[in-house]
Amino acid sequence: MGASVIQFHPNREVDEPLSPMTDRELFSVFQPIYSFSNQACIGAEALIRGRSLNGKLLGAAECLTPPAHIKAADYARTLNWMHLLHWQKVKPEESWLFLNLDFANLQSLEDFCLEDLLAQLKVKGHEIVIEIVESEIADEALFERLIGMFREIGCLIALDDFGAGHSNIDRIWKAQPDIVKLDRRVLLEASKSLRSQSILRNLNRLIKEAGSISLMEGIETRAQALMAMDVGIDLVQGFYFARPHEALDKLADGEQRIKEITAHYPTYLNEKHFIRHIQKKGYEALFDELDAPLSLEGLESKMRQISALSFVKRFFILDEDGYQVSEEWESTKTGMHAILKKGKGLCWKNRRYFMKAMELPGRIYVSNPYRSLIDMQLCLTVSKTVSLSTGELHVACFDVFYHDKSVETVQISV
Repeated sequence: MGASVIQFHPNREVDEPLSPMTDRELFSVFQPIYSFSNQACIGAEALIRGRSLNGKLLGAAECLTPPAHIKAADYARTLNWMHLLHWQKVKPEESWLFLNLDFANLQSLEDFCLEDLLAQLKVKGHEIVIEIVESEIADEALFERLIGMFREIGCLIALDDFGAGHSNIDRIWKAQPDIVKLDRRVLLEASKSLRSQSILRNLNRLIKEAGSISLMEGIETRAQALMAMDVGIDLVQGFYFARPHEALDKLADGEQRIKEITAHYPTYLNEKHFIRHIQKKGYEALFDELDAPLSLEGLESKMRQISALSFVKRFFILDEDGYQVSEEWESTKTGMHAILKKGKGLCWKNRRYFMKAMELPGRIYVSNPYRSLIDMQLCLTVSKTVSLSTGELHVACFDVFYHDKSVETVQISV
């Protein structure tokens, strides 16, 4: 089915939403959005494309910029009208249209006239997801009024470009968006290292706990798609699944890729677990000489010898209540931070490396990377319970240097 094209010529009046004329031909394209759980396309984002009347293709920024003699509100309303009209011709059943509105040039709420457009084209409000770019709306009161207006006509709200330069987590609490779209730059950072990937996982968890659905945009590779599934992303969008197109006649191709990712995910998980197992086995060697019952002084002496290894930062020993019973020992490989207290009496009972060691006596626990309070540097803590010659149970801990590993060096390709 043909696209809805808007073509305006100078000095010609028409009855469509735009009355001032311009010399460009504009048309809608749609990029499908897929759900891992549904294994299907659940909607698409409307994007603008165009060409000059002599056939030259226009860039997206040029398409979105109204000529000087056209009011921004009138121009934006015409683009929305075009998107909605075209969407009615190509949309799958039971699907959302993600619609970007121009908030940067907003003068009043009436500028949108969205309710009138929906009524005119017989589109139900709950079929539309309004994408709000948080950096475009500085006025908090206006931001809240906008949210209220769109919800009144039944539209869903998506907070767009979250994680970009001006992101404000406070907007999630205030707007309570139905969907939060994570900016592609977050994905690119998460693709570089394991620690960044962990940050993405926690960011996604925050979105879920705030009551929103997460959408990752800009997915271009199989590895990125697998990572999105692994960190718990709900919806995905990107060239790997489908490029923007006037017709939605290749949705099945993207759905097939969703199914392929889902089918390979168990293998992806097995490889991650296998690699972690190998790394953990290496750390177990730190405790080989601590198995025989030792006095507290003997344990401390053994751990000091082991800490001469180049990758070990320090060691410390905790009693059954989580209090440090060893003196602070720091390798000469790092400088000490003089502000925070060190040595006997420090309390680490709320630390996961202590609790896990006590839960599983005799098994080692390797923490996630974190910034140490002792020297303010990134490290991992490796912990394990040991029995002293007196029969008391203590937790022996080694802090080891943490060097953020690239995803490629620690993950076998599926």
